[in-house]
Amino acid sequence: MNSFFSTKPVLKFGILSGLLLVLNEVIINTVTQTNPYIGERDSVFSLIGLIIPVIVIVFAINFLKKNSNIESFGQIVKPGLIIGLITALVYIAYTLLFIYSIEPDTLNQFDEINRQRLIANGQVKNSKDIADAVQLSRNAFLPGTILFSIAVNLFIGFITAVVTAIFVRNK
Repeated sequence: MNSFFSTKPVLKFGILSGLLLVLNEVIINTVTQTNPYIGERDSVFSLIGLIIPVIVIVFAINFLKKNSNIESFGQIVKPGLIIGLITALVYIAYTLLFIYSIEPDTLNQFDEINRQRLIANGQVKNSKDIADAVQLSRNAFLPGTILFSIAVNLFIGFITAVVTAIFVRNK
């Protein structure tokens, strides 16, 4: 029990998972020289972003099982959900920092890409409708990103914790 994770391990594992996701985003931005919130993502980086919380949650549950007296299925699943939520919150904090400080032109780039798509598809003809559609997209961008991050990380946390709980309880 004399380790970094001995006090408040769920919080520390959640922060670790979130920071690893942030590192993945920084690598995407550095390697591809594109805005990770605007451009197309390479499937390898997307896969890494999904695997990081899974690995951290499995390690966390195994750590908790060895170092505390969790036995019931619910006691095993709960840390997975909490770690998933903390991961999402760290990632969301970085996303907001990136969009408003690191790359403040992100929302303008997002608007321009949407404007070009609308014109190319021929879905909207006049400029007022294009401006309204672009504004609607912009208004949904951040809330959508935040809700998607929370939903995906909670889902990953839940599924990983359930599968890990099945194996850990049988040991």
